[in-house]
Amino acid sequence: MKATLIDAQGVCTSSSGEELAARLPARGFFWLDLANASEDELAIVASALRLDDTLSSWLPRFGRSAHLESSPQHLRISAWADAGAQGVVEGHILYSPAWLITAFDGDALCTEAARQRFRELGDKIATDPGYALLAVLNELLTGFYPRLERADELLDRLEDQIFLNPVAEQLLSLADLRRELSSLHRLLVPLRDRVKNVVTSIGGFPGISANVWPSFQTYSERLTDLVELIDEYRQRTADAMEAYAANVSNQHSEQINRLTVISWVFLPISFLTGYFGMNFDWAVNQLLATRDAFFLLGVGLPLFSLVLTLLVFKSLGWLGAWRRKRKHLKRNRPDWVRRTRHHRNSRQAGRPPIARPTNGQ
Repeated sequence: MKATLIDAQGVCTSSSGEELAARLPARGFFWLDLANASEDELAIVASALRLDDTLSSWLPRFGRSAHLESSPQHLRISAWADAGAQGVVEGHILYSPAWLITAFDGDALCTEAARQRFRELGDKIATDPGYALLAVLNELLTGFYPRLERADELLDRLEDQIFLNPVAEQLLSLADLRRELSSLHRLLVPLRDRVKNVVTSIGGFPGISANVWPSFQTYSERLTDLVELIDEYRQRTADAMEAYAANVSNQHSEQINRLTVISWVFLPISFLTGYFGMNFDWAVNQLLATRDAFFLLGVGLPLFSLVLTLLVFKSLGWLGAWRRKRKHLKRNRPDWVRRTRHHRNSRQAGRPPIARPTNGQ
């Protein structure tokens, strides 16, 4: 177990439930952050804080859907945090006006930033502990933006590669990215819905003052924005996969067209070869009996048919058509590439990808 205790006195860490229970302060607001704690260790902490059976049994019960419930004394929230290579970890947040407990089933990357934010808001938290809850919730959301920025960079790179030269590895990367975004979407949408319903219907929580409540509404809006941003990246991924299929289909069509043109080139030559290859007496002993006739009909006539075929292709505009098409596409990108670029640039101009609250949240 990795446990971090933060209060007005500073920060301390513990590696066992017994040691942590002995260090819990008797007065003053504190934040207890737990990671990879066993069920027995969480039971020791719950006993030291004198939690009832419902709360003590809820803390270690990971793997469930989004949860947000309040009572006159406590507020409990199931949320998720980015864990880097580990993916996404679930976190249980238990808040009361006397303390804040966060328990994660892995190592959340945002906890250090949340601790820094907790220390920055020390004076406000001492006056109104609700700011501590909002600081943690907002940092949980902010922790997802680096993952989405990496997805944005990957999509940019894959879109350019698919446009120039689609290969199977790009489709595999898009499929992995779509699974990652879909998994994140499935986790955050229920939480967004629960928080939004609470904000619109209840209008307040026990232990959350009227000064902090607008910040909780802002958290709900940020959560909605995050889900919408994930939806945008999911749509971009789907568009890129469709573009991959379209470009591969175009490549196959071009290959078939090339084979068709080649067959047209050799069709008259094949006809002449077959015609003069027939062993008729008049053709062998009379028409092709001399060397001059051989060079004129056996060599000159196929060359003439080849030149004539190329002139026909040039008059039809077939010569260099693929090269001209490639240059045209490089100058004028397809609609799906322009649309994603314009959408992303507009979004970045209107709202930065990572927007840390500055109003004391």
